[in-house]
Amino acid sequence: MAFSGIDPLVATMVLYFGATILIAWWFGRDADAGYVKFTLAGKNLGLLPFTMTYFATFVGGGLTMGIAQKAFIDGISAQWYAMTQGIAWITISLFIGYLYAFDVVSVPELLGQVFGAKAKYFAATATVIGQIALTAGQTIGMATVIAAVTEIPLNVAFWVSTVVFVGITAWGGMSSVAWADTLHGIIIIVGMTIAMPLAIMNVGGVGAITGEISAEHTDWFGVGLIQIGTWYLLYLTVAGAQQHLLQRTWSAKNERVAMIGIFLSGLVISGYGILTAMAGLIAQAQGAGVDSSMAFAWTLTNTLHPVFGGLLLAAAVGAVMSGADSMLLAGATTFVNDLYIPLRGGRENVSQSYLVLAVRTVITVFGIGAALIALSGVEIVAIDNLGMGVMSVLFAGILAMFWSKTKRAAGLPGFLVGGAVFVVWHFILGEPEFFGEGAVEAAVPATLAALATIAIVSHVLDDSETFTVEEVQREATRNMNRFTRDELTRDD
Repeated sequence: MAFSGIDPLVATMVLYFGATILIAWWFGRDADAGYVKFTLAGKNLGLLPFTMTYFATFVGGGLTMGIAQKAFIDGISAQWYAMTQGIAWITISLFIGYLYAFDVVSVPELLGQVFGAKAKYFAATATVIGQIALTAGQTIGMATVIAAVTEIPLNVAFWVSTVVFVGITAWGGMSSVAWADTLHGIIIIVGMTIAMPLAIMNVGGVGAITGEISAEHTDWFGVGLIQIGTWYLLYLTVAGAQQHLLQRTWSAKNERVAMIGIFLSGLVISGYGILTAMAGLIAQAQGAGVDSSMAFAWTLTNTLHPVFGGLLLAAAVGAVMSGADSMLLAGATTFVNDLYIPLRGGRENVSQSYLVLAVRTVITVFGIGAALIALSGVEIVAIDNLGMGVMSVLFAGILAMFWSKTKRAAGLPGFLVGGAVFVVWHFILGEPEFFGEGAVEAAVPATLAALATIAIVSHVLDDSETFTVEEVQREATRNMNRFTRDELTRDD
């Protein structure tokens, strides 16, 4: 037979990514219908694609391969990295209706309407830097796994995966990304639920695993209670303020879809980490010195049928792609919406078609730029941490919006102080551990410092300009209606 020499794992992965491209192409066909259509899927995502894109955005690198690696090193308690995230999502779902009510495209746009233009530009700059750095990290992660398990040269795997996720994002925007995520999410949820029990059985059962690892690896609270608690607080700030997640929230068809979708995503993520942590423990017990970063891939390729393992591995790499394209779209949307459009004099001076072209162009430039950063070997962790940390600090502004005594002038000082606390806590103090119960994530004291600063400045500037949530909502709706109603002001 002509195909008898093809590795079934490679063949499965190739077919899977072919299906990903077809789905993204189909659902992104009308993405150039308008700016809101491209960036927010026309605010029309139903429950299935909304839930899956929310789930898949985080499940790839961190919650699949990352937890397996951490479990390989530290044990089953690594699953708290996912469980705390899931519980945070569930918590946010109870309040997401308050944020869904704002008719905006981006987090900096919302904060700008509350705290003014300077606060918006600060938030936009931090968001763009953070999203590009995250995209770069996800990019190299995809290529490394593909190259390691298929023997495809790293550079080839790198540029193929980059072209796929940048192409999908630039072609169809949120619609393409969300429906490609739906494929990844369904396959990996169903597949992992079936695969991990099979893998455990194929290596001789739970006893065969625990008998080969240390007692510390079976301690469910080994990472420490403080670490568990601050992971939860960290992910509250992520879900409540970061562009790649709130952009999805504003893409939902209605408030009910957003609330239920985030709740379901959190529910699944809460248990998902246990499955991926088990993959890490299996590799630790059976892997004979495998590198920790390849723990997840080792378990799939050595304990399951090649086709099944290849399908799951492809879905896991696809989920990493989900993170990459989501963060790429978020960074490009923020750049165009909150930095470029103001330079052009506002939305009334550019057409819908021009804005779609602008976002597509920025997606391509940022995607290639993130790939080059990743390939260069430049240390991106510091930039990544700084961008993510300052984005998390923006959560203080989101919370402060709902305090009636908050003043407009207090936002920017709060963000600056919070950003400074993050830098000191993370880069100078090194996120110190407390009482042997784990480290306090820098985003937590940084966000608290930002909140305290906003409260103090608001008190000191007692006669300064204030606002109401209802005023901000009405202004956001007027701006969006004016923009979408006046279809084309001029053809650029």
